[in-house]
Amino acid sequence: MLISSIKNYKKILKLLPQLDIVFDFIGKNISAKTPEGKIIINENIYAVIQSCQPKPKKEQVLEKHRKYIDLQYVISGEDRIGWKFFDKKFKILKRYNAKNDISFYSDVPDTFVNLKKGDFAIFFPEDTHAPLCGKDTVKKCIVKISCDVFFS
Repeated sequence: MLISSIKNYKKILKLLPQLDIVFDFIGKNISAKTPEGKIIINENIYAVIQSCQPKPKKEQVLEKHRKYIDLQYVISGEDRIGWKFFDKKFKILKRYNAKNDISFYSDVPDTFVNLKKGDFAIFFPEDTHAPLCGKDTVKKCIVKISCDVFFS
C-alpha cells in the first residue's frame, strides 16, 4: 500500500513511472464536476468515478483484487479505509469472482487510513482493503490498473 497526496505525484513518479498516464488523467480530467461513471483510459487502465455513502459496519469487510491494482483518489469528502496485508489464512467471506476481480474476507483490518480531498492510496494485490468505513459521503476516482502494467 502506498498513501500520498496528489501534490506529491512527481515524487511518486520517480518510484513508479508507470503511473504517469494515471496522474496525467487525474490532473486533466478529474474535478468535483466530473460526472460519475466508467472512463476507459487505455487497454490496461480504467477509472470509475462515484459518490459513495459509508458502508454499514457489517459490510465494512476486506476486499482483494488479483488482476488490478487500485488507486483510490478522493475528489471530495473523506474516506476511511481499513488495510491488512493478505495472509492465506484469511477467512473467505465471498470467493474470488474473476469477472469482477474481487474476493471478500471476514478478517479485521490491522490499521485504518483517512484520506481527504486530494489524497490517494494505492492497493496492490497483496493489500486487502476495506473502503468506505468513514462517516460521510465521499466522491472518489478509483483507477483500476492492470497488474501487467507493472509486472509484465
